[in-house]
Amino acid sequence: MIEVGRIMVKIAGRDAGKKGAVIDILDDKYVMIDGETRRRKVNILHLEPLNQIIKIEKNASHDAVAKAFEELGLKARQTKPKPKTQRPKAKRKTPEQLREQKEEKRKLRDIFKPKRKEEKEESKEATLEEKAGLAEEKHEHKEHKEKKESKPIEKKAAQKKTAPKKKE
Repeated sequence: MIEVGRIMVKIAGRDAGKKGAVIDILDDKYVMIDGETRRRKVNILHLEPLNQIIKIEKNASHDAVAKAFEELGLKARQTKPKPKTQRPKAKRKTPEQLREQKEEKRKLRDIFKPKRKEEKEESKEATLEEKAGLAEEKHEHKEHKEKKESKPIEKKAAQKKTAPKKKE
C-alpha cells in the first residue's frame, strides 16, 4: 500500500492534516515525504494513505513534487533556502591586549573585593542605631532578658542537685 508517489496525510506532528507524497521508502517503519509538509523522514504510523498516486521518481526533487501537486490541484510548500553567510574569524589578542585585560580585571576585583572577617565584625558592632545613639536602649533590653532567662535556669539546676535520687 505504501509506495513511491502515494499521497499521504500526516496525522501527527507539526504538519498534521497536511498532504504529502512518498518520495522514498527508507525502511519498514520510515518513509521520506514532501509536498504541503516539510520534506522529511516520517514514521509510517504518523501517516494515513489516500487513494491518489502521482507519478514521480524515487528521491525526486522538490520542484518535481510541486509540479505533480499542481496537476492534482494542491499547493506544495514553498521553501526559501537561507543565504549562506560567512562567520567572522576569531582574531587572536596580542600580548599587550591580554595584559590590559588582566589589569582591568584586577581593578574590578579590588573595587568589588569581598570584605574581610575583621571588617565584617566591625560593621556588625557599629550598626546605624549605635551610631545614632539608640543602641544603648537595645543593650539594656538585652541585659534584662539575659537576667530573666538566667534565673529560671539556675532554679532548675538547683532543683536537680537537691532532689534525692531514688535507689531501687
